[in-house]
Amino acid sequence: MIIIPESFKAYQYQTGIDRIRDAYRASADTINKAVSEATLVSIQHLESDVDDREYDEDGILLYSTAHSLAQAEMDAILAVTVVREAFITSAFHYWERSARAWTGLHGRRDHFGILSIESAKKYPLSPQLENLNLLNNLLKHNSHRVDRTLLKSRPDYFGTLFPTTNVNNPPEPRLRLSHEHVEEAFDIVKASGPTH
Repeated sequence: MIIIPESFKAYQYQTGIDRIRDAYRASADTINKAVSEATLVSIQHLESDVDDREYDEDGILLYSTAHSLAQAEMDAILAVTVVREAFITSAFHYWERSARAWTGLHGRRDHFGILSIESAKKYPLSPQLENLNLLNNLLKHNSHRVDRTLLKSRPDYFGTLFPTTNVNNPPEPRLRLSHEHVEEAFDIVKASGPTH
């Protein structure tokens, strides 16, 4: 059996996560361009003062170009969120699959806690890897739920839709991931494996 040198393992691992990052950046550029275009078209239509709203006999709106363009803009914004979440999950799963290969742990009971302990015996782990695991689980199981442990350690992952107006009953925080959070996920994964 040939023993693969650590330098090659590091090259392999780091190149793999760099490829996922490159794919994210290309996707982000494409989707951000789509949002910008949808926003521009919507603004241009509003500035044109064209009112093509159609109503039924009961006064219910049936059609409006402005409404359709606003919906297209919202759909593009939602796509940004979906792309960010997908690449954060991809980055974490890349680490998880790699760690399973390094440690030989492939069983159902070999969860993150065990996998990270055994992986740390071979390679460094980012102190943020545990939070990335919590975020990944939140994304996989229900991105509308709030993980209180994650909220406490990473409040920057969360926000609210509307400003607080009632201090006795504040709005429930929701996951709000930025481009910087995705880039950070790649950095966390890069720092959690062979590096040289």
